Amino acid sequence: MQGERPRNWRKITIMGASISAAVVFFVAGILFWGGFNTVMEATNNLTFCSSTCHEMSWVYEEYQDRPHYENATGVGAECSDCHVPDAWGPKMIRKIKASREVWHWMLGTIDTKEKFEEKRLHLAENVWRSMLKTDSRECRNCHDWSNMDLEVQAQRASRQHARAFEQGQTCIECHQGIAHELPENWDESPVWASRFEYDTEADEDATGDEPDLETALEEEDLGEATTVSENIASTLDWEAVEAVDLTLFLPGQASIEWIRDGSEHGGGRAVEFGDRCIWCHQGEEQDIGALATSAEKIETFDLGDKRGHVPMSVKAAFDDDYLYMQFQWEEGEHAPLPFVDGGMMDPDNPFKLTVSLSDGRVELAEQGGCWASCHHDSRNMPDAPEPDALATSDLVDRLDLADGVTKYLGESRTDIEVRGRRGAARGGWDKLKEEQEIQELLDGGVYLDLARYRSGDATTETGYVLDERHFSDSQSVVFSAEEQDGVWTAHLTRALTTGSVGDKPLNLDNLYSLNVALHDDFADSRFHHVSWQYGLAFGAENPDETFGADMVEINATRVE
Repeated sequence: MQGERPRNWRKITIMGASISAAVVFFVAGILFWGGFNTVMEATNNLTFCSSTCHEMSWVYEEYQDRPHYENATGVGAECSDCHVPDAWGPKMIRKIKASREVWHWMLGTIDTKEKFEEKRLHLAENVWRSMLKTDSRECRNCHDWSNMDLEVQAQRASRQHARAFEQGQTCIECHQGIAHELPENWDESPVWASRFEYDTEADEDATGDEPDLETALEEEDLGEATTVSENIASTLDWEAVEAVDLTLFLPGQASIEWIRDGSEHGGGRAVEFGDRCIWCHQGEEQDIGALATSAEKIETFDLGDKRGHVPMSVKAAFDDDYLYMQFQWEEGEHAPLPFVDGGMMDPDNPFKLTVSLSDGRVELAEQGGCWASCHHDSRNMPDAPEPDALATSDLVDRLDLADGVTKYLGESRTDIEVRGRRGAARGGWDKLKEEQEIQELLDGGVYLDLARYRSGDATTETGYVLDERHFSDSQSVVFSAEEQDGVWTAHLTRALTTGSVGDKPLNLDNLYSLNVALHDDFADSRFHHVSWQYGLAFGAENPDETFGADMVEINATRVE
């Protein structure tokens, strides 16, 4: 409009400030925010983390050997990817907490490798607690459940991830040590202690006290003695019985102590959480056997051309009185063991076939079966005691130590050394409980049932493992075997209730752990092939619902 004076832009205000002042604040904000973010990013890069304030060059060196540094496709994760949240709020909180690390750097609290090793467990616990609290938030930036295709993952990873998803586990529960070495005795940390303990509330008695295994077990009812007059299994129509294909393999020196030691086996967490060996390792039998024969891992003896694995077909049937089993495998070529004169450890027996049974009363049998009785101080194992130590032991009147320490159960000892700390021998052969305690365990059914066929004289031995391995002649279990066209077929007939001490009474409504061991090619001691622990049921209509998913692999067929 003519005569209207132009508006003075200098008098325009934004939130009470003149436009010129607002522009100044805006530019200053950009500069401040840019500088702030520049500092944030500078303190997030790998160079800063590995050299500037943290002085963690030695940690960086071990990190370079880990899969997060660089994987097969060239993708790597830096320190900040795992230790600094992406979201602004949690990131600021983390940075504020990190200021304490700068303060301790200034004080020299951790400025040498030796000081760091002393604090390694404490520092790791801080990270574990944080990741458990946030559901492994930083891991999920790259490894979210929704992005996983279990069908294309490796078999072991697929099984474990599916189980972890169903049980609500978080990444750090299985993947400790994925980026840094685990501290010594990490699994004794309070962070994991409660997660390693089984829920015993359902087993508590009326007083609210946890039951004691040795006093809570009732004496096992062995029933009346039964005699097997003939091997009925060899006359059955086995064509009508479904076969289960399993693969036996050389276990080498992988004792139960080695398996429970997370720093060596890597599966310590899984064992303490109750996982079965077969859940992780089924399908790897051939690879494990190859590691043993080549002495690449779990074995130090030269095994020459001994085969590392043996495929075997197993069938199981039953009636109201007997368990019947059939075992078939190919005979291998003779491969003399280089460290034995003549190449044969047991020249009288071309092979020995052993079947082990248990019913859940042995702590580790439902996970590893007869592995529960394989110790690092048994004969021909790394920590086997010297003959002089055996000969002068106070236990010579209680144990048969003439040929070394045989198989035994941890329940029969007052203590088992698992990790070999400070040079201690692993195992516990010399820490035997008192005779009365051993008898109570035996009466309570805490033992492994054994039945073994010796091919040399075609005889059957039965017995059990508790304080040591016990064998005797049997009239209630019988084996037979024959070879045809390079294939061995062995049959077992066993009374469900034998009436003999050490023979587990079998109830058709229960689930049992079954293992198979084959000392082929004149082998002896631990130089045998073994199976995983397999769940054995008797004609269960819905085994997964009755006994739990992934617990039954062999469901015996009822026969008339």
